[in-house]
Amino acid sequence: MWNSLVKHDSVDGVMRDKGLAKLGDSLVNLCYSLAKSLVLDSATGEKVRDRVLARAIRTTSVYQYIGHRTDAGVAGDAYEAIMAYLWLTGKATIEEMVTILRESLDIDTQTSRKAEVEVSSEAFHKLLEYYIDCLPEMNASRNKT
Repeated sequence: MWNSLVKHDSVDGVMRDKGLAKLGDSLVNLCYSLAKSLVLDSATGEKVRDRVLARAIRTTSVYQYIGHRTDAGVAGDAYEAIMAYLWLTGKATIEEMVTILRESLDIDTQTSRKAEVEVSSEAFHKLLEYYIDCLPEMNASRNKT
C-alpha cells in the first residue's frame, strides 16, 4: 500500500533515508509506548532515546553499512528508517513489533532509568534481529563498481 514511499533496493540506502527515519521515529515511539504500557498495565507515552536504538543497531550485522564511528543520532535514525521500511513494505506490523518488544521488556514501575535503557536496548536488538532477513539486499550498492 505504501511501497511507493520506499525508493531503495539496499539496506544502506534505507538506513540513510531521512524521510524514512522521520516516519520511523513516530513508529518506534508508538510501538515502544504500547509495549511498555502493556507491560506496566498502564497507558504511557514514551520517546525512545537515540542511544537506546544506537546500542541496539550496533550489535547487528547491518551496522557495518553506516560506519563504526557513527554517533548515536545517526545510528538511531538508521534504526528508525529500517523499521519504517519494514512497516511500509508490509514485512512487519505494529502488532507484531509491539509483541516482540513486550516479550523482552522485563521492567516494572520501580525499574531505574539506567536499567530501562539496558533492557529496552536489548528489546530493540531482538526486534531488529527478528526482521533482519526481511531487509533488502545488503550488498546491492557495494557491488555496483
